Amino acid sequence: MIDLNAERARRAALLPENASCEACGEADPLVLNSDERMILCAEHAAIRHGRSPIEEHHVAGRRYSAVTIFVPLNVHRRLTVMQRLRACAKEQKQKNEATAA
Repeated sequence: MIDLNAERARRAALLPENASCEACGEADPLVLNSDERMILCAEHAAIRHGRSPIEEHHVAGRRYSAVTIFVPLNVHRRLTVMQRLRACAKEQKQKNEATAA
């Protein structure tokens, strides 16, 4: 089962309560960095470290296609998490079907 809310809760547990980006107020735990003295979203952490806040996203996943689009880093984080959750759900479904057969 794909459970984005469970992943958000797991990541929120790694952050201070009611954490948000100190630069823009973004509060989605999926995009917040907890490894800095300041809480920053992925985009503002990249800017702070001299990197671009835009990244290439493999639309179908890196394993399946070379097709990419440019997206803001916060969006890229969310998309990547959803792709990983979907892949895990697919693998679990295949294991369940193999066990049932």
